[in-house]
Amino acid sequence: MATVAENRYGKEGVRLVRVHRSPYNGNTFDEWTVRVLLEGDFDSSYTEADNSKLLPTDTMKNTVYYLAQRTRATAIEDFAKELVDYLIKHHSQISAVNVDVDRKSWTNIVTSNNVRHPTAFTQGSNEVQFTNVRRPRHGNFTIASGLRDLKVMKTADSNFVRFYRDKLTTLADSTDRLFGTSVLATWTFEDASAITDYEKTRQQIRSLMLDLFAAHQSESVQHTLYAMGKLVLDSVKSVNKIQLTMPNLHCLPVDLSRFGEENKNEIFMPIDEPHGYIQCALTRPPPKAALSSKL
Repeated sequence: MATVAENRYGKEGVRLVRVHRSPYNGNTFDEWTVRVLLEGDFDSSYTEADNSKLLPTDTMKNTVYYLAQRTRATAIEDFAKELVDYLIKHHSQISAVNVDVDRKSWTNIVTSNNVRHPTAFTQGSNEVQFTNVRRPRHGNFTIASGLRDLKVMKTADSNFVRFYRDKLTTLADSTDRLFGTSVLATWTFEDASAITDYEKTRQQIRSLMLDLFAAHQSESVQHTLYAMGKLVLDSVKSVNKIQLTMPNLHCLPVDLSRFGEENKNEIFMPIDEPHGYIQCALTRPPPKAALSSKL
């Protein structure tokens, strides 16, 4: 005897390009990839081969395109919330909806005379912005947003010394190393319903992390990661948790002595693997009143 436990199903990889055309302000160009997952009264589809409650995943795909045409949302969080609400409203067998949206980074081309072109765009990096939005039928939204593949590099102010050593340690102290990483950051909101501008919040968090990374006197990836996350929590009160993943993308100094040259810490060989992998979640401490009430 087998009993159906947690289950969900949906549509993965719904790709969408949306162009908003304006004769006055120029066009906008968005490239999104959407995933929809449904939870609900679907046990009979597993146990009795009864498809009567299954909304086809092809219909979910069509719903994405239908709402993309009708929506006025510009932030991926707002579009995801609309998609969640639509599915719950129109299908009584659904108990909860999860929607993930990834957005690629496209910006207007700036011409050689420093003019923003109104209808032409470039994809300047592999950076992806994303959100995960979930709501049960009789509950509130939970939203976790973030960005990934934000590649950054420091060529100064980066050390790694006085680390723990054992008999197999061969790494030397470094007081002037390159520090490259590809940032994955995910933040959750204290009260998702109170956010009025998700895009503004995303750009604020991104700018805070980049400014800190550039200016920080780093003693390790961990040291800089913590400082970046702390600055976000101190500055953006709507965020109550941030998780950062920052691999240490190594650039190794090349030995030029074989060629009769001195490497003045200027020539490096980048390697993809193996590399360090550092991950940490930071949360804001609960208010003092909440702490005292538990004592």
